[in-house]
Amino acid sequence: MDYKDAIEYIDMNLKGGCNPGLSRIERLLELLGNPEKQIKAVHIAGTNGKGSVTAMLSSILREGGYEVGTYISPHLHSITERYLINGVSMEEDVFASYISIIKDNINKMAQSGEEIPSQFEALTALAFLYFKDMNIDIGVIEVGLGGRYDATNVLDSLISVITSISYDHMSVLGDTIEKIAFEKAGIIKKGQKVILYPQSFVASEKVIETICRKQEAMLIKIDPKDVVQRDFGIKGQIMDYCFGDKSYRDIQLPLLGDHQLLNAAVAIRAAEELDKLGYHINEQHIKQGIKKVKWPGRLTVIASDPQIVIDGAHNEDGVKALAEALKKYFYNKDIVMVIGMLRDKNHRDSIGILAPMAKKLIATEPMSDRALSALDLAREAEEFCREVYAVPSIAQAINKAIDVSEDNSIVVICGSLYLIGEAFEMLNKILLQ
Repeated sequence: MDYKDAIEYIDMNLKGGCNPGLSRIERLLELLGNPEKQIKAVHIAGTNGKGSVTAMLSSILREGGYEVGTYISPHLHSITERYLINGVSMEEDVFASYISIIKDNINKMAQSGEEIPSQFEALTALAFLYFKDMNIDIGVIEVGLGGRYDATNVLDSLISVITSISYDHMSVLGDTIEKIAFEKAGIIKKGQKVILYPQSFVASEKVIETICRKQEAMLIKIDPKDVVQRDFGIKGQIMDYCFGDKSYRDIQLPLLGDHQLLNAAVAIRAAEELDKLGYHINEQHIKQGIKKVKWPGRLTVIASDPQIVIDGAHNEDGVKALAEALKKYFYNKDIVMVIGMLRDKNHRDSIGILAPMAKKLIATEPMSDRALSALDLAREAEEFCREVYAVPSIAQAINKAIDVSEDNSIVVICGSLYLIGEAFEMLNKILLQ
Protein backbone atom coordinates (compact mmCIF):
# COMPACT_ATOMS: atom_id res chain seq x y z
CA MET A 1 0.00 0.00 0.00
CA ASP A 2 1.37 3.42 -0.97
CA TYR A 3 0.27 6.84 0.32
CA LYS A 4 -2.36 7.31 -2.38
CA ASP A 5 -3.83 3.88 -1.61
CA ALA A 6 -3.87 4.72 2.10
CA ILE A 7 -5.83 7.95 1.56
CA GLU A 8 -8.23 6.15 -0.77
CA TYR A 9 -8.82 3.44 1.82
CA ILE A 10 -9.60 6.02 4.52
CA ASP A 11 -11.93 8.01 2.28
CA MET A 12 -13.74 5.09 0.69
CA ASN A 13 -13.99 2.51 3.47
CA LEU A 14 -14.22 4.37 6.78
CA LYS A 15 -17.06 6.63 7.81
CA GLY A 16 -16.32 10.24 8.62
CA GLY A 17 -18.22 12.43 11.04
CA CYS A 18 -18.91 11.76 14.69
CA ASN A 19 -19.99 8.36 16.02
CA PRO A 20 -19.84 8.58 19.84
CA GLY A 21 -18.56 5.62 21.82
CA LEU A 22 -15.25 3.98 22.69
CA SER A 23 -16.00 0.29 22.07
CA ARG A 24 -14.79 0.29 18.44
CA ILE A 25 -11.41 1.92 19.10
CA GLU A 26 -10.93 -0.14 22.25
CA ARG A 27 -11.39 -3.32 20.21
CA LEU A 28 -9.05 -2.11 17.45
CA LEU A 29 -6.42 -1.18 20.01
CA GLU A 30 -6.79 -4.57 21.66
CA LEU A 31 -5.99 -6.22 18.32
CA LEU A 32 -2.98 -3.91 18.01
CA GLY A 33 -1.64 -4.92 21.43
CA ASN A 34 -3.04 -1.95 23.37
CA PRO A 35 -0.28 0.55 22.48
CA GLU A 36 -2.15 3.33 24.29
CA LYS A 37 -1.33 1.64 27.61
CA GLN A 38 2.38 2.01 26.88
CA ILE A 39 2.23 5.77 26.34
CA LYS A 40 2.55 8.49 28.96
CA ALA A 41 0.62 11.54 27.83
CA VAL A 42 -1.01 14.88 28.51
CA HIS A 43 -4.61 15.06 27.27
CA ILE A 44 -5.98 18.41 26.07
CA ALA A 45 -9.66 19.25 25.44
CA GLY A 46 -11.58 22.48 24.84
CA THR A 47 -13.59 24.39 22.27
CA ASN A 48 -10.86 26.86 21.35
CA GLY A 49 -7.17 27.02 22.18
CA LYS A 50 -6.44 23.32 22.59
CA GLY A 51 -4.29 23.25 19.46
CA SER A 52 -2.27 26.27 20.60
CA VAL A 53 -1.70 24.78 24.06
CA THR A 54 -0.76 21.45 22.47
CA ALA A 55 1.82 23.20 20.29
CA MET A 56 3.26 25.24 23.18
CA LEU A 57 3.53 22.35 25.62
CA SER A 58 5.09 20.11 22.96
CA SER A 59 7.65 22.81 22.22
CA ILE A 60 8.52 23.21 25.92
CA LEU A 61 8.99 19.48 26.33
CA ARG A 62 11.23 19.30 23.26
CA GLU A 63 13.40 22.03 24.78
CA GLY A 64 13.64 19.83 27.88
CA GLY A 65 15.27 17.17 25.73
CA TYR A 66 12.32 14.79 25.57
CA GLU A 67 11.14 12.74 22.61
CA VAL A 68 7.67 14.21 22.17
CA GLY A 69 4.82 12.70 20.18
CA THR A 70 2.13 15.23 19.28
CA TYR A 71 -1.28 14.27 17.90
CA ILE A 72 -3.47 17.03 16.48
CA SER A 73 -6.59 17.37 14.36
CA PRO A 74 -7.65 18.50 11.90
CA HIS A 75 -4.70 19.06 9.57
CA LEU A 76 -4.16 22.04 7.24
CA HIS A 77 -2.32 20.50 4.28
CA SER A 78 -1.60 16.80 4.67
CA ILE A 79 -3.03 14.18 6.98
CA THR A 80 0.53 13.29 8.02
CA GLU A 81 0.68 16.63 9.89
CA ARG A 82 -1.47 15.06 12.59
CA TYR A 83 1.44 12.89 13.72
CA LEU A 84 4.50 14.77 14.94
CA ILE A 85 7.64 13.56 16.65
CA ASN A 86 9.66 16.49 17.95
CA GLY A 87 7.72 18.74 15.60
CA VAL A 88 8.41 16.69 12.45
CA SER A 89 5.47 15.24 10.51
CA MET A 90 5.23 11.56 9.72
CA GLU A 91 6.58 10.57 6.29
CA GLU A 92 3.98 9.57 3.71
CA ASP A 93 5.41 6.07 3.21
CA VAL A 94 5.43 5.51 6.98
CA PHE A 95 1.81 6.63 7.17
CA ALA A 96 0.89 4.19 4.40
CA SER A 97 2.63 1.32 6.18
CA TYR A 98 0.70 2.00 9.39
CA ILE A 99 -2.60 2.33 7.55
CA SER A 100 -1.90 -1.12 6.10
CA ILE A 101 -1.59 -2.49 9.64
CA ILE A 102 -4.76 -0.67 10.73
CA LYS A 103 -6.62 -1.97 7.66
CA ASP A 104 -5.66 -5.60 8.36
CA ASN A 105 -7.02 -5.38 11.89
CA ILE A 106 -10.19 -3.55 10.86
CA ASN A 107 -10.77 -6.38 8.35
CA LYS A 108 -10.55 -8.85 11.23
CA MET A 109 -13.25 -6.89 13.04
CA ALA A 110 -15.44 -6.84 9.94
CA GLN A 111 -15.00 -10.57 9.32
CA SER A 112 -16.13 -11.35 12.86
CA GLY A 113 -19.22 -9.19 12.45
CA GLU A 114 -18.05 -6.36 14.70
CA GLU A 115 -18.77 -2.70 14.01
CA ILE A 116 -15.69 -1.17 12.42
CA PRO A 117 -14.09 2.09 13.58
CA SER A 118 -14.72 5.52 12.09
CA GLN A 119 -12.04 7.47 10.23
CA PHE A 120 -11.01 9.41 13.32
CA GLU A 121 -10.93 6.30 15.49
CA ALA A 122 -8.67 4.53 13.00
CA LEU A 123 -6.39 7.57 12.71
CA THR A 124 -6.21 7.84 16.50
CA ALA A 125 -5.32 4.17 16.90
CA LEU A 126 -2.58 4.74 14.34
CA ALA A 127 -1.20 7.60 16.46
CA PHE A 128 -0.93 5.44 19.57
CA LEU A 129 0.70 2.57 17.68
CA TYR A 130 3.16 4.91 15.97
CA PHE A 131 4.11 6.70 19.19
CA LYS A 132 4.59 3.39 20.99
CA ASP A 133 6.81 2.07 18.18
CA MET A 134 8.84 5.29 18.19
CA ASN A 135 9.36 4.91 21.95
CA ILE A 136 8.40 8.49 22.76
CA ASP A 137 9.05 9.89 26.24
CA ILE A 138 5.69 11.65 26.36
CA GLY A 139 2.69 12.34 24.15
CA VAL A 140 0.73 15.57 23.93
CA ILE A 141 -2.67 14.50 22.65
CA GLU A 142 -5.37 16.86 21.40
CA VAL A 143 -9.00 15.77 21.67
CA GLY A 144 -10.81 15.61 18.34
CA LEU A 145 -14.33 16.54 19.47
CA GLY A 146 -15.81 16.76 22.95
CA GLY A 147 -13.90 14.51 25.31
CA ARG A 148 -15.97 11.86 27.06
CA TYR A 149 -16.59 9.73 23.96
CA ASP A 150 -13.72 11.04 21.86
CA ALA A 151 -11.44 8.31 20.51
CA THR A 152 -8.46 9.81 22.34
CA ASN A 153 -10.14 9.20 25.70
CA VAL A 154 -8.88 5.64 25.90
CA LEU A 155 -5.71 7.15 27.36
CA ASP A 156 -4.91 7.05 31.05
CA SER A 157 -3.27 10.46 30.95
CA LEU A 158 -0.77 11.95 33.40
CA ILE A 159 -2.63 15.26 33.54
CA SER A 160 -5.63 16.76 31.77
CA VAL A 161 -5.88 20.26 30.34
CA ILE A 162 -9.15 22.00 29.48
CA THR A 163 -9.01 25.20 27.45
CA SER A 164 -11.77 27.70 26.65
CA ILE A 165 -15.24 26.14 26.49
CA SER A 166 -17.95 27.73 24.38
CA TYR A 167 -20.76 26.82 21.98
CA ASP A 168 -19.74 24.55 19.10
CA HIS A 169 -20.78 21.14 17.72
CA MET A 170 -24.02 21.49 19.68
CA SER A 171 -25.78 18.77 17.68
CA VAL A 172 -23.28 16.30 19.16
CA LEU A 173 -22.24 17.81 22.50
CA GLY A 174 -25.49 19.38 23.65
CA ASP A 175 -27.38 22.66 23.43
CA THR A 176 -26.30 24.19 26.75
CA ILE A 177 -22.90 25.25 28.01
CA GLU A 178 -23.31 22.82 30.93
CA LYS A 179 -23.80 19.86 28.60
CA ILE A 180 -20.83 20.88 26.47
CA ALA A 181 -18.61 21.33 29.54
CA PHE A 182 -19.70 17.92 30.84
CA GLU A 183 -18.52 16.29 27.61
CA LYS A 184 -15.18 18.12 27.75
CA ALA A 185 -14.74 17.16 31.41
CA GLY A 186 -15.05 13.51 30.42
CA ILE A 187 -11.26 13.36 29.94
CA ILE A 188 -10.62 13.99 33.66
CA LYS A 189 -9.17 10.88 35.30
CA LYS A 190 -9.38 9.88 38.94
CA GLY A 191 -6.79 11.48 41.19
CA GLN A 192 -4.98 13.44 38.50
CA LYS A 193 -4.29 17.17 38.18
CA VAL A 194 -6.35 19.31 35.82
CA ILE A 195 -5.25 22.65 34.37
CA LEU A 196 -8.16 24.96 33.49
CA TYR A 197 -8.12 27.99 31.20
CA PRO A 198 -10.13 31.01 32.52
CA GLN A 199 -13.70 30.34 31.43
CA SER A 200 -16.05 32.87 29.85
CA PHE A 201 -19.03 31.02 31.31
CA VAL A 202 -19.33 30.53 35.06
CA ALA A 203 -21.55 27.51 34.37
CA SER A 204 -18.79 25.66 32.51
CA GLU A 205 -16.34 26.26 35.35
CA LYS A 206 -18.82 24.89 37.88
CA VAL A 207 -19.26 21.72 35.83
CA ILE A 208 -15.49 21.20 35.74
CA GLU A 209 -15.29 21.77 39.50
CA THR A 210 -18.04 19.19 40.11
CA ILE A 211 -16.36 16.55 37.95
CA CYS A 212 -13.01 17.17 39.63
CA ARG A 213 -14.57 16.64 43.06
CA LYS A 214 -16.17 13.38 41.90
CA GLN A 215 -12.88 12.20 40.41
CA GLU A 216 -10.85 13.43 43.40
CA ALA A 217 -8.79 15.40 40.92
CA MET A 218 -6.87 18.56 41.83
CA LEU A 219 -8.11 21.54 39.80
CA ILE A 220 -5.57 24.23 38.95
CA LYS A 221 -7.17 27.38 37.57
CA ILE A 222 -5.28 29.98 35.59
CA ASP A 223 -5.91 33.45 37.02
CA PRO A 224 -5.88 36.17 34.31
CA LYS A 225 -4.57 38.61 36.90
CA ASP A 226 -1.32 36.63 37.01
CA VAL A 227 -0.68 37.26 33.30
CA VAL A 228 0.68 40.63 32.13
CA GLN A 229 1.30 41.66 28.54
CA ARG A 230 4.42 43.83 28.49
CA ASP A 231 4.62 44.53 24.75
CA PHE A 232 3.07 43.43 21.46
CA GLY A 233 3.43 43.84 17.70
CA ILE A 234 2.76 41.90 14.52
CA LYS A 235 5.82 39.70 15.18
CA GLY A 236 4.60 38.59 18.59
CA GLN A 237 4.21 39.69 22.18
CA ILE A 238 6.08 39.72 25.48
CA MET A 239 4.46 38.59 28.70
CA ASP A 240 5.06 37.98 32.39
CA TYR A 241 3.40 35.12 34.22
CA CYS A 242 3.71 35.12 38.00
CA PHE A 243 1.82 32.81 40.37
CA GLY A 244 2.52 31.66 43.92
CA ASP A 245 6.28 31.82 44.37
CA LYS A 246 6.95 31.37 40.65
CA SER A 247 7.87 34.24 38.38
CA TYR A 248 8.36 33.94 34.62
CA ARG A 249 9.25 37.30 33.11
CA ASP A 250 9.87 38.58 29.59
CA ILE A 251 8.48 35.50 27.88
CA GLN A 252 8.59 35.98 24.11
CA LEU A 253 5.45 34.59 22.49
CA PRO A 254 5.29 34.63 18.66
CA LEU A 255 1.53 33.95 18.55
CA LEU A 256 -0.76 36.98 18.36
CA GLY A 257 -3.88 37.74 20.39
CA ASP A 258 -4.62 38.27 24.09
CA HIS A 259 -6.12 34.76 24.31
CA GLN A 260 -2.69 33.32 23.44
CA LEU A 261 -1.24 34.90 26.59
CA LEU A 262 -3.65 32.81 28.65
CA ASN A 263 -3.00 29.73 26.50
CA ALA A 264 0.71 30.20 27.22
CA ALA A 265 -0.03 30.36 30.94
CA VAL A 266 -1.95 27.07 30.66
CA ALA A 267 1.00 25.43 28.88
CA ILE A 268 3.44 26.74 31.50
CA ARG A 269 1.35 25.36 34.38
CA ALA A 270 1.08 22.01 32.61
CA ALA A 271 4.87 21.95 32.25
CA GLU A 272 5.21 22.81 35.94
CA GLU A 273 3.02 19.87 36.91
CA LEU A 274 4.95 17.52 34.63
CA ASP A 275 8.14 18.66 36.33
CA LYS A 276 6.66 17.55 39.64
CA LEU A 277 5.93 14.16 38.06
CA GLY A 278 9.58 13.67 37.14
CA TYR A 279 9.89 15.41 33.77
CA HIS A 280 12.68 17.88 34.43
CA ILE A 281 11.50 21.20 33.00
CA ASN A 282 13.21 24.43 34.02
CA GLU A 283 12.59 28.11 33.30
CA GLN A 284 14.90 28.12 30.28
CA HIS A 285 13.05 25.20 28.71
CA ILE A 286 9.76 27.02 29.20
CA LYS A 287 10.98 30.32 27.80
CA GLN A 288 12.69 28.76 24.79
CA GLY A 289 9.75 26.45 24.14
CA ILE A 290 7.28 29.34 24.08
CA LYS A 291 9.64 31.46 21.98
CA LYS A 292 10.01 28.75 19.32
CA VAL A 293 6.39 27.62 19.12
CA LYS A 294 4.78 27.46 15.70
CA TRP A 295 1.05 27.11 15.14
CA PRO A 296 0.19 28.12 11.55
CA GLY A 297 -3.21 29.43 10.58
CA ARG A 298 -3.89 31.20 13.86
CA LEU A 299 -3.49 34.94 13.33
CA THR A 300 -0.53 34.23 11.09
CA VAL A 301 1.02 37.07 9.09
CA ILE A 302 2.21 35.35 5.91
CA ALA A 303 2.97 38.24 3.54
CA SER A 304 3.85 41.91 3.73
CA ASP A 305 3.09 43.33 0.27
CA PRO A 306 0.17 43.36 0.57
CA GLN A 307 0.01 42.42 4.22
CA ILE A 308 -1.92 39.15 4.49
CA VAL A 309 -3.17 37.54 7.70
CA ILE A 310 -4.71 34.07 7.98
CA ASP A 311 -6.81 32.88 10.91
CA GLY A 312 -8.77 29.67 11.37
CA ALA A 313 -11.50 31.10 13.62
CA HIS A 314 -14.56 28.95 12.91
CA ASN A 315 -16.94 29.48 15.82
CA GLU A 316 -18.29 32.49 17.68
CA ASP A 317 -15.69 32.42 20.46
CA GLY A 318 -12.84 32.18 17.96
CA VAL A 319 -14.36 34.89 15.79
CA LYS A 320 -14.60 37.25 18.78
CA ALA A 321 -10.92 36.63 19.58
CA LEU A 322 -10.02 37.37 15.94
CA ALA A 323 -12.07 40.58 15.95
CA GLU A 324 -10.36 41.82 19.13
CA ALA A 325 -6.93 41.01 17.72
CA LEU A 326 -7.65 42.84 14.46
CA LYS A 327 -8.73 45.93 16.41
CA LYS A 328 -5.59 45.77 18.53
CA TYR A 329 -2.90 44.92 15.98
CA PHE A 330 -4.31 46.47 12.79
CA TYR A 331 -6.49 49.32 14.07
CA ASN A 332 -5.12 51.71 11.44
CA LYS A 333 -5.63 49.40 8.44
CA ASP A 334 -8.45 49.05 5.91
CA ILE A 335 -9.49 45.41 6.08
CA VAL A 336 -10.11 43.45 2.90
CA MET A 337 -11.68 40.24 4.17
CA VAL A 338 -11.79 36.87 2.41
CA ILE A 339 -14.21 34.67 4.29
CA GLY A 340 -15.63 31.20 3.78
CA MET A 341 -17.74 29.29 6.28
CA LEU A 342 -19.56 26.00 6.79
CA ARG A 343 -23.34 26.11 6.67
CA ASP A 344 -23.69 24.00 9.84
CA LYS A 345 -21.77 26.59 11.89
CA ASN A 346 -23.30 29.70 13.45
CA HIS A 347 -22.28 31.70 10.39
CA ARG A 348 -24.81 34.50 10.76
CA ASP A 349 -23.53 35.64 14.16
CA SER A 350 -19.92 35.29 12.99
CA ILE A 351 -20.65 37.42 9.93
CA GLY A 352 -22.31 39.98 12.20
CA ILE A 353 -19.06 40.28 14.16
CA LEU A 354 -16.54 40.28 11.29
CA ALA A 355 -18.25 41.89 8.30
CA PRO A 356 -18.70 45.36 9.91
CA MET A 357 -14.91 45.50 10.32
CA ALA A 358 -14.27 45.04 6.60
CA LYS A 359 -14.03 47.86 4.09
CA LYS A 360 -14.31 45.24 1.36
CA LEU A 361 -15.41 41.62 1.70
CA ILE A 362 -14.99 38.68 -0.65
CA ALA A 363 -17.24 35.72 0.16
CA THR A 364 -15.87 32.35 -0.95
CA GLU A 365 -16.38 28.63 -0.31
CA PRO A 366 -14.21 26.13 1.59
CA MET A 367 -13.62 22.83 -0.23
CA SER A 368 -16.24 20.91 1.76
CA ASP A 369 -19.67 19.47 1.06
CA ARG A 370 -20.72 21.39 4.18
CA ALA A 371 -19.69 24.76 2.72
CA LEU A 372 -22.04 27.72 2.83
CA SER A 373 -22.34 29.03 -0.73
CA ALA A 374 -20.41 32.20 -1.54
CA LEU A 375 -23.64 33.80 -2.74
CA ASP A 376 -25.54 33.08 0.48
CA LEU A 377 -22.62 34.29 2.58
CA ALA A 378 -22.36 37.46 0.49
CA ARG A 379 -26.05 38.19 0.99
CA GLU A 380 -25.61 37.95 4.77
CA ALA A 381 -22.51 40.15 4.66
CA GLU A 382 -24.22 42.87 2.60
CA GLU A 383 -26.17 43.86 5.73
CA PHE A 384 -22.90 44.93 7.36
CA CYS A 385 -20.46 45.83 4.59
CA ARG A 386 -20.99 48.08 1.54
CA GLU A 387 -18.57 46.45 -0.89
CA VAL A 388 -19.15 42.68 -1.08
CA TYR A 389 -18.17 40.19 -3.79
CA ALA A 390 -19.17 36.53 -4.15
CA VAL A 391 -16.26 34.49 -5.56
CA PRO A 392 -16.67 30.71 -5.03
CA SER A 393 -13.11 29.80 -6.08
CA ILE A 394 -10.68 30.32 -3.22
CA ALA A 395 -7.78 31.10 -5.56
CA GLN A 396 -9.85 33.68 -7.43
CA ALA A 397 -11.16 35.13 -4.16
CA ILE A 398 -7.60 35.65 -2.90
CA ASN A 399 -6.55 37.20 -6.20
CA LYS A 400 -9.60 39.48 -6.03
CA ALA A 401 -8.67 40.58 -2.52
CA ILE A 402 -5.14 41.41 -3.62
CA ASP A 403 -6.45 43.29 -6.67
CA VAL A 404 -8.84 45.50 -4.65
CA SER A 405 -6.28 46.17 -1.91
CA GLU A 406 -4.89 49.67 -1.57
CA ASP A 407 -1.80 51.10 0.10
CA ASN A 408 -3.38 51.04 3.58
CA SER A 409 -5.08 47.66 3.19
CA ILE A 410 -4.59 44.38 4.99
CA VAL A 411 -6.02 41.16 3.59
CA VAL A 412 -7.58 38.92 6.25
CA ILE A 413 -8.47 35.35 5.26
CA CYS A 414 -10.69 33.59 7.78
CA GLY A 415 -13.84 31.63 8.53
CA SER A 416 -12.99 27.91 8.40
CA LEU A 417 -9.99 25.65 8.90
CA TYR A 418 -10.96 23.97 5.61
CA LEU A 419 -10.42 27.34 3.93
CA ILE A 420 -7.13 28.06 5.71
CA GLY A 421 -5.25 25.00 4.53
CA GLU A 422 -6.24 25.64 0.92
CA ALA A 423 -5.42 29.33 1.23
CA PHE A 424 -1.89 28.57 2.47
CA GLU A 425 -1.16 26.41 -0.56
CA MET A 426 -2.68 28.84 -3.02
CA LEU A 427 -0.96 31.86 -1.52
CA ASN A 428 2.39 30.16 -1.86
CA LYS A 429 1.70 29.79 -5.58
CA ILE A 430 0.27 33.30 -6.02
CA LEU A 431 3.09 35.04 -4.14
CA LEU A 432 5.77 33.14 -6.06
CA GLN A 433 4.40 34.23 -9.43
